[in-house]
Amino acid sequence: MAAEFVVDEAVGPSCIEVLTDALPVRVDVHHTERKVWFDTHDWRLFRAGLLLEHHVRKRESWLVLSDLEGQRISRQPTGRTAVTAHSLPEGVTRDRVLELIGVRALLSRVVASGPVQGLSVLGPEQKTVARIVVEGPTTVRDGAAVGLRARIESLRGYDKDAAKVCRTLDAIPGFGPAKEPLFESVLRAAGLDPRSFRSKPDLEFIPRIPATQAFAGTLTQLRAIVLDNVEGTLRQLDTEFLHDLRVTVRRTRAVLKFAHGTIDEDIRARYAVELKWLADQTSLSRDLDVYLLGFDDLVSRVSASSELEPFHEQLTRHCTRAHAVLNRALRSERFAALLDGWQRELTVPEPVERPVIEVADELLSRAWKRVAKRGDAITDASPAEAVHDLRKRCKELRYLLEFFSSLYGADARSEAVSELKLLQDILGEFQDAEAQRISVHQYAVELAKAGTPPATLMAMGRIEHHLQLRQDAARAEVADRWHRFNRKHNQRLYARMVTSR
Repeated sequence: MAAEFVVDEAVGPSCIEVLTDALPVRVDVHHTERKVWFDTHDWRLFRAGLLLEHHVRKRESWLVLSDLEGQRISRQPTGRTAVTAHSLPEGVTRDRVLELIGVRALLSRVVASGPVQGLSVLGPEQKTVARIVVEGPTTVRDGAAVGLRARIESLRGYDKDAAKVCRTLDAIPGFGPAKEPLFESVLRAAGLDPRSFRSKPDLEFIPRIPATQAFAGTLTQLRAIVLDNVEGTLRQLDTEFLHDLRVTVRRTRAVLKFAHGTIDEDIRARYAVELKWLADQTSLSRDLDVYLLGFDDLVSRVSASSELEPFHEQLTRHCTRAHAVLNRALRSERFAALLDGWQRELTVPEPVERPVIEVADELLSRAWKRVAKRGDAITDASPAEAVHDLRKRCKELRYLLEFFSSLYGADARSEAVSELKLLQDILGEFQDAEAQRISVHQYAVELAKAGTPPATLMAMGRIEHHLQLRQDAARAEVADRWHRFNRKHNQRLYARMVTSR
């Protein structure tokens, strides 16, 4: 067990004396300690109920993995190297963390430092039965200070003794049970709230609010998400920053399209052009990120490794250049003007009073019909462009279901999105396989002109063949997935969703 007490400022200077008077304790060595809490940008560890702390003292440092209440899971010494996902020492901490964070980078989320005083609570025969750790006042980097804390730590087999210590502290004037763990206090002092993180808008609409207000609120949140991912994209901290930036731009373009008639048409058209420009800037770098992330898997499919090293080097060079081009765009005056205008012109509601529910019903009905028209027209002889067009229409319908989800029945909406996602998955697999197949061929031509060994080109030919098989397999499933999606049950489901209000 572990328990924390907040110590009043008036008691602070005499805290150790108060504790030595109230309990049989031995005062241990005094330290100054720096704590760095690590997590991903989207707080994956916190959302999984874990904290990863790096403790640094003058002569030692260690990592502690604990739950949100401070219950320790593991403690491992570390060297003086920077803490990254790849530098984590072997063991429980590394296994748990890597499983949760995926491709995301470990980042220093909050840093705090201050004095730490340990006290050993002594039982019969002067044996240590519990520990009290007095921390603070704690200085939070870029934040306010956090006051003095006393943490009681039990030793195995001595829980009753630790509980007795807690009761003693609770009875001392100026000591009170902490309402939140130290980490939560440090976060608040730094102005951080992991629970507020959003990778997509969190929208709750009342059916009769003006549609312009709903669109303005949505665009405000989308702009904030773009800004949240710019720095990580520029620094290439991990590939998810660009992914979230690109998806958010795509969502914003969809919102502008849906907002026809509720945003001034000249403004809407102008920002449609600017957002397409921004989307185009992110396209190649994201495609190459995906290529490199999946490269090892692709190589394993064709039983090649060293033969494809020139191809990997080529992708890396192209990726580096593509990110340089993207970075210039994100640092450009054009991008700054887009963000500024977005704030001034797109997030201010126009005086149009049409209720959002009416607009949502119309948009959903229109989008459903567009999907049905294109899906019904797909045959085995349909060109790839027709399949891609169906995918784009499905994406628009999915965005609408996301944006206006709060206006419709949760159960029907959830089932509708699940069915749509199954269709989108196979359409996406088809498009991804085709795009990669075409690009592999283009890269092979480039390498052939540079005099690359035939073994590399032959291995790339096998990759191209593998991607063709993937594309063919996905294409063969499109009709079945479409018929499943467009069956009578789903048509009734959609009708029930828009009439259940």
